[in-house]
Amino acid sequence: MGGRPPKSVEQHKLDGTYQKCRHADRGTSLAPLEGVDCPDSITGKARELWEEVVPALCRAKMVTTVTLPTLEHAFFWWMKAQECRQLVENAGGLEPYLLTLGPNTKNAMDLALKYEQEYQKIMAQFGDTPVNAARVRGNVQQDKPDTDAILRIMGNG
Repeated sequence: MGGRPPKSVEQHKLDGTYQKCRHADRGTSLAPLEGVDCPDSITGKARELWEEVVPALCRAKMVTTVTLPTLEHAFFWWMKAQECRQLVENAGGLEPYLLTLGPNTKNAMDLALKYEQEYQKIMAQFGDTPVNAARVRGNVQQDKPDTDAILRIMGNG
């Protein structure tokens, strides 16, 4: 089973194997959103982070109506992680907090790490690190094909 994933339309065009009958309907045709307001469900530091991150994703044309709920879900997990960290901070730090834990009590720091991992998994889809960014196929529209015959013959460089 398995096999390798299909080539992107862009790769078929670069390789000269593009066939309109086979490849024209691939990919997404969703229009990217220009700007997105932070949902009311996201509060505190998570709201501040949204205001820093999401506009950049919009400028990169990576936010559509389909990806918006996924982003909200990611920031929800980050907000929950910050709430757990605040609980530890309110107890006077990690050591005093750990002393208050009973035998069957969940550790808020463990939960914070779990929630942050959920956030990171989702944000990886949007290229949150250079490695993840190399794996992301953006929603950028193709440039118009070059009409200069010499450049086409030379392979654009």
